[in-house]
Amino acid sequence: MFSTNFEPVHICFDDAMITGDELTEILAFLQSDESDNPSGTSELVPVDEKKRRRTLSNRESAKRSRLKKKKRFEELTEEVKRLNLRNQELKNRLANVVSCGNDISNENNSLKTETVCLEMRLLDLYRFLVAIQSPVSTRVTYITELEI
Repeated sequence: MFSTNFEPVHICFDDAMITGDELTEILAFLQSDESDNPSGTSELVPVDEKKRRRTLSNRESAKRSRLKKKKRFEELTEEVKRLNLRNQELKNRLANVVSCGNDISNENNSLKTETVCLEMRLLDLYRFLVAIQSPVSTRVTYITELEI
């Protein structure tokens, strides 16, 4: 019998694919035709059932693996879409909070300015009240300060 150790190789003939295992079987069949069967009648070499089952099992496992990988990729793609949407929502909320914060800050500054103005007016009113209650000389000094 002819024995070879072929690497798993795929050979293409137009649309047909031949694997290394199939090539080994063909060579074994051809050799058996030449040496074992000189009469020329063809006799099929039995296929190693264990190897065939293992090959089939490997193909199915690879197919399951590809499907699992595809499913995981689709799940991750959906998660990316969902997270991008959530990120945009959070950005919008942040922009709204920043805008409200700016409005409040502007109002606070306005109120501080108004407070300073009111404190100055109160001080003027206090001085006026003190001037009214004190002797005439102080009153004249206060009125003179107001006119200047």
